[in-house]
Amino acid sequence: MKTRFILECAEEFDFAVLAINSHIKAYKLCWNINSSMQLNFEKKNDHNIKGGLWFSRYTYISDEGIEYDLLANRSKKGYLVPNQKSINYFLVIKNDYWKQEMMDFMIKLRSVPDVLLAFEVDIASLKHIDRFIFNDKEN
Repeated sequence: MKTRFILECAEEFDFAVLAINSHIKAYKLCWNINSSMQLNFEKKNDHNIKGGLWFSRYTYISDEGIEYDLLANRSKKGYLVPNQKSINYFLVIKNDYWKQEMMDFMIKLRSVPDVLLAFEVDIASLKHIDRFIFNDKEN
């Protein structure tokens, strides 16, 4: 009798995802965040996923090596995360010490002008988590 084994791996991600609701354009939101939180977001090439969907992307890498990526949830052809249509932007944060710094960061983010709502997304329950992985490192 053949024995079958099923490999079950719990995926671990080295980033956190925040959902942001704001009625302003991405460049204006970045300007407000830059001004309020002393960050320096810059426009990068749009994030592309399968099906020809392109999403606005702004990136900032701090002196400590913390990487922030602000992504629009909406494009002309669809959504980055289709089951989260009410979310306007996602902020992907790659920080080893995120759990320690989360509360401070969230308080500052919620006080930014034109940010209506900001909360952390449970990435374990997110169906399209692969869309937050960027493979655009320059050689």
